[in-house]
Amino acid sequence: MSTSLSTKLSSDFRKAIEANPQSATAAIVRFDRLDEDCELTVTDLGLTVSRRLRLVRGLAVQGQGGALLKLAKSPRVVRIEPDQPVKTMHSEDA
Repeated sequence: MSTSLSTKLSSDFRKAIEANPQSATAAIVRFDRLDEDCELTVTDLGLTVSRRLRLVRGLAVQGQGGALLKLAKSPRVVRIEPDQPVKTMHSEDA
């Protein structure tokens, strides 16, 4: 594994993808800057963009895990992490 992959994917996420690269995976891909080339890079690898996340300069994507490993090699990619549900915390008193 290259150093760039170890900084772009957590070891647990990377190991899960490597164990089953054909499995459907949802991820957030953060880029150095978000532009049209980012989306083209993602779709060229067979991934589908489900959302654009401008605040974090990222794309929510879905597709085969192996494509995420290839995408992680791009110098434009800063981080790839699992796309998980967001839970809000609130008080019953509020």
